[in-house]
Formats: sequence, C-alpha cells, structure tokens
Amino acid sequence: MLRIPLQKFLLPVKITLLLIFSILLLHSQGAAQGDPKTCLWKLKSEKNTVYILGSIHLLKRDAYPLAQTVERAFNDSQVVVLETDLEALMQERVQKLFLSKGLYDGKETLRGNVADATYEFVGRRTKELGLDIERFSRFRPWFLALTLAVVKLQKLGFDPEHGVDTYFFDKAKKAGKETKGLETAEYQIDLFDGMSASLQEKLLLQTLRDLDIIEKDIDRIVAAWASGDTGTLEAVMLKSLREYPEVYNRLLKERNMNWLPKIERLIGQDKNYLVVVGVGHLIGTDSVISLLKGKGYSFEQ
Repeated sequence: MLRIPLQKFLLPVKITLLLIFSILLLHSQGAAQGDPKTCLWKLKSEKNTVYILGSIHLLKRDAYPLAQTVERAFNDSQVVVLETDLEALMQERVQKLFLSKGLYDGKETLRGNVADATYEFVGRRTKELGLDIERFSRFRPWFLALTLAVVKLQKLGFDPEHGVDTYFFDKAKKAGKETKGLETAEYQIDLFDGMSASLQEKLLLQTLRDLDIIEKDIDRIVAAWASGDTGTLEAVMLKSLREYPEVYNRLLKERNMNWLPKIERLIGQDKNYLVVVGVGHLIGTDSVISLLKGKGYSFEQ
C-alpha cells in the first residue's frame, strides 16, 4: 500500500502549478535577508490592509525562513485566510469522502475508463517512479493524477507538511489568530470528482506530461520567482495548462471568480488579513490580482 496520508492529497492542488512551484522557495531563500519583490501583494484601504500571498503547497524543511516581507505581513495581520480550512481536512468524514470519491466501485477499473494510449502512458510513468500500475487499478483518473504528483515530489524531498499553507495555518493557531477558508473541503473534492470522465483523463494526461517540467524549466522559473517576475512565471507556468482549457477554467479561472467577492469583503474591515492561495491564482489575465485591479483596486507587490 502507498504510505501517503490522505490529508496530503486534500491540499488545494492545481497539478501543473503544484509540480513546478513546490520547489522554488528552496532555491530563493537567500533573498530572505532583504526586501526583494516576492509573490506577495499588499492592498491598503482607509481602514485596513489586505495581503495576498502566492503559496507553494509542498516544500522541503530547509526552505525556511521565508522572506522577511512575508513574515511581516503575517505579523501585521489578525486573520489568515486560506483556500480551505486545513483543520477540516483532517476530519475522518472528509477522508472517507475523499476515498469514496477517488476510487471506482465494484469491478470498475482505471483501464476500462481511459484510452489504451493513456493507460500505457500511466504504466510508463508509474514504472519510472518505481511503482506497479496494478496498485492503482481502482483509482479514478483525478485521484491518480494527485497521487502521482505527490509521489513524484516526495521522491524529490518535498512535503505538504512544509508547504506555505500549512506553515501559516500552524503559525496562526499558535499565535491565537483567526483562520478562515475560501472554500470547503467538500467543494474542493467535488472540483475533481465532478469532472466528466473525459476531463479527468485530460487532467491525468496533463499531469503525466508535466512531471518532466521540473527538470526542463526549473532554472528559468527559479530566477523569475526570486525576482517576482510574474510575466515570466505566467509564460512558463500557464502555457501547459492553457492547452487544456476545460481544466484551466475549472481549477483556476472559475475559482478566481468565486473568490473575488469574498476577498473584496475583507477590504475596509477593522482587521488586517493575510490571504494565502496557490501562486497560480495570482498570475495571468484571469488571476485574482488582475480581477481586483479591473475593479479599481491598487496593489503594491
């Protein structure tokens, strides 16, 4: 059996972004000594400040400390808003729901629900990871996509327990700060489970192909991350995802639109907020930052 705790799959994951950005902070930690541009945005109203931070969902332990500007944003905030309530992800009912949605019932199998070429591709990739494809015979395509992404990154030494989301969630709890979620765990599971069989297969194919992106583009991405170069990040990160517009719309664009009014309601309150979401949601023309700018809000990066 795979020894990967279920909660590690329940992080708010966008596969391509997860695969690439999970390793960046390790290479840019030297920048923490000063105040460089980072993937942190600051929106200041007459009454409060709302910080929006691009998160990396998996990291190595030695990726810390984070940049001082990021730590100061946390210290200056009374409430931390995450994509979802991480505490809820640990509940038994959520983990049972995740399993019930992620596995086929009865005699249904992965092989019988994807094209032969896709299944052969899965076989090659699982073999490269040192795994037997038969261990995944009952996995639905979306569940397998998440599984292989996490396995790949864990083999490289990265872990959701050291992700930026988890880091600030734990830190907020210790400091007695309030935490909130933009989405429920059930909603995030349904994002994947609610995909058509065809769309799930596209997500799986995208994930299988993007397992190579780390080696291919890492130097360029690290340089862009270190300098806060969102233009380069967009060009490198979103190119692959946009080849699958249905996946892009469902996992990125639609969620950004859903978050927009929730984040707007934070502006002008009597508390400061640190909003922590996957960095892929903060780059590109459909990003949260672009949507807010389109409504007249000004940011400092």
